[in-house]
Amino acid sequence: MRKKKHPEHVNHERWLVSFADFMTLLFAFFVVMFSVSQVDSQKVGRFTQSFQAAIGIELVPGGQGIMPSEGAGMFPGDKPPEEVEEGGKGKGKGKGKGGTKDELKALAEALEAHAKVRKELAGLKIVRRGNELVLRLDETILFTSGDDQISDDARLVLKAIGEELKDRPVLVRVEGHTDDQPISTGRFRSNWDLSTARATSVVTTLAALADVKPNRLAAMGYAEYQPLGDNSTKEGRSQNRRVDFVLTVEVPQAVP
Repeated sequence: MRKKKHPEHVNHERWLVSFADFMTLLFAFFVVMFSVSQVDSQKVGRFTQSFQAAIGIELVPGGQGIMPSEGAGMFPGDKPPEEVEEGGKGKGKGKGKGGTKDELKALAEALEAHAKVRKELAGLKIVRRGNELVLRLDETILFTSGDDQISDDARLVLKAIGEELKDRPVLVRVEGHTDDQPISTGRFRSNWDLSTARATSVVTTLAALADVKPNRLAAMGYAEYQPLGDNSTKEGRSQNRRVDFVLTVEVPQAVP
């Protein structure tokens, strides 16, 4: 006689296995999220202070962001980028807060004052740009056409600028610029060579004549690729042939 088959028992609790796996993964996820959320507040504080000093903008809590409002200048009350006329005839000066703003503002004011009384600085233009101060000299003040040799008169100009810079905590990036007229000589293969050679000559002269520390100096050549004027006109090409001194405040490295 055949044995009577009993119906298979249906396990209604199999869902518990999947549920347990899900809960385990969910727990692991929250453990990871909790771990990455724990940051060193002291390190973050040091980073924030260094960053604020570097960009010259105060970080405002509460979602205000770090960008200045549209149309704001480097100094309160200024209209950026504002170019001071030759001879240092600038417009109103406002009072600012913060090391970067104060230092660059004081430097700009000192150079403007000197430009009014020293003929060497009569052709100096001062441009306030973001957290930088740009000192601009036309090519003709420093060099003869197509050359990188600094004239005796140009040495007086560079010495006057260097004397004002040497004791201030600023980094100096000297930028050489040309117009788009091609050049090819035995010494310079292109405008890249010419603009870089001119910037290097200025840096070398600043270090030698005005005792500006070499570790605060840098030389860069941009050839014709950052024009100020229209290269199709004589006036535009004249604007583009220039040397810029881009000044930024030197920020001390935070001690870990």
